[in-house]
Amino acid sequence: MMVDGCGRFASVPQSYLDASLSIDGMLSHWKYFGVTKMDRRKFLLASAATLVVGRAHGQMNHGAMDQSMPDMKGMMGGNKGKPISLPEGAPLREPAKLINTSSEPGKFVAKIIAAPAKVQLAKGLETPILAYNGQTPGPLIELTEGDHVEISFANRIPKQDSTIHWHGLVIPSNQDGGPREPVKSGSERVYAFDIAANSAGSFWYHPHPHGKAAEQVYRGLAGALIVKSKLDPIPPEFGDTVLFMSDLRLAADGTLPPSTMIDIMNGRVGDHILVNGQKNPLLTLPSGTSRRFRLYNATSARFLRMTFGNLPVTIVGTDGGLLEAPVNGGRDIMLAPAERLEIIVTFPTTGIVKLTTLAYDHGWMGPGWPRDEGITLLSVNVTADKAYPATPLPTKLRNIAELGAPALTRRFSLSETMGMDANGMTMGFLINGKSFDMQRVDEVSQVGQVELWEINNPTDMDHPFHIHGTQFQVTETERAGVITKMPFRALKDTVNIKRGETVRLLTRQDLPGVRMYHCHILEHEDLGMMGQIDVKA
Repeated sequence: MMVDGCGRFASVPQSYLDASLSIDGMLSHWKYFGVTKMDRRKFLLASAATLVVGRAHGQMNHGAMDQSMPDMKGMMGGNKGKPISLPEGAPLREPAKLINTSSEPGKFVAKIIAAPAKVQLAKGLETPILAYNGQTPGPLIELTEGDHVEISFANRIPKQDSTIHWHGLVIPSNQDGGPREPVKSGSERVYAFDIAANSAGSFWYHPHPHGKAAEQVYRGLAGALIVKSKLDPIPPEFGDTVLFMSDLRLAADGTLPPSTMIDIMNGRVGDHILVNGQKNPLLTLPSGTSRRFRLYNATSARFLRMTFGNLPVTIVGTDGGLLEAPVNGGRDIMLAPAERLEIIVTFPTTGIVKLTTLAYDHGWMGPGWPRDEGITLLSVNVTADKAYPATPLPTKLRNIAELGAPALTRRFSLSETMGMDANGMTMGFLINGKSFDMQRVDEVSQVGQVELWEINNPTDMDHPFHIHGTQFQVTETERAGVITKMPFRALKDTVNIKRGETVRLLTRQDLPGVRMYHCHILEHEDLGMMGQIDVKA
């Protein structure tokens, strides 16, 4: 079918090649050739093979699809040969904190430099990466509600724009670090903003230059950001442990190989999942410990369904901070790319407890479905020492105000596109049939206006959806005609839209300016699955 697809596609009449067609439209055109039963995934794979052949002959489109791909074998499949092994079992590192150079109470002043660096991840091999202040993940930024923040950012990445996007923070649009305000290579800027009251939560920061966000993140640029509450209801005896999860692919020489065609279609998934930059680190706790964990999915495209085995998990927070009350008793937890959770886990008996991954079918186009089940992320050594009795977890954590009745409804539909132009095959990911255009405003809103957003995903894979500048409330999902109400109220800035699903959420922007909304599979964002909403004062 792949060869047939390439051969037939090469003889498409010119009228079919002049425009970039939707996948559904292109499938209908395949009837011209008598091909009526090719499903969407086979079509994409066959078309990807055409793309490979076109690039090999120097005919590849050099626009959005120019991803510096590897050789012909690597272009379709990913890393060659057996993945390099990484050392495991070292003590879990606490992320180094970004140093506050201000002595003034309530003021946080610091500097972050994005630049090339080298690290030793595998024995005897140096890996060239991008790093914030020489480290990956970047330094932990710890702020407090009410702080005034001034962070100077220096872009030392050769020949590439960059930004720092403060993912999840509600701050002015010109400080948000989106693609509209790139920082040129060799340049600096200061991000200055205030941390609002009642905004404590687990946030993160990463680059957002259009077309290069995926590459800069998989090369190492991302870090955790915590906003602390002045009155945290979680007892201090529960601790506060960051688990910042990223993934990594290494070539045989220790370098980070370029993305493949499969990466571009599905999002880049690494061979190793790291926690705080380590493979399967070890955390040692006395028996009886109840521990607070902040979980971050900072991967480009890996969906993480996880379990501590038979130990129940209590969810106390999501992207935008604590829930109104703890949610008890779950045995597995799910994080799509860019999502975060705060959980409490109690370790009652001695022995090794593992945080491992479970299978999750989020859809996959083409060959090389990555292993996603039975991967150990973290080992916990529970010793015979007894933990001091902890203060009971409160039954009430905080109030989350209802957003109220929406003034209007906006509808968004996600889709994929593949077509041809004079240079060869093109591919993109769309919202409402449109690819991102920096010069185009897609939606116009008003400060303080409550809106109902309906996001429909008729494609063959999940798409995590992120809105800048706000924390929204998911109200319900609909799939195959079945509506499911959310069991509790929570604040979110990223929500997974499963394939075949519609998600409805209430949102409100409280600050003026242009904001982005997009898929947080970073390759899809770079290839156009992003829009802009202009919030008027």
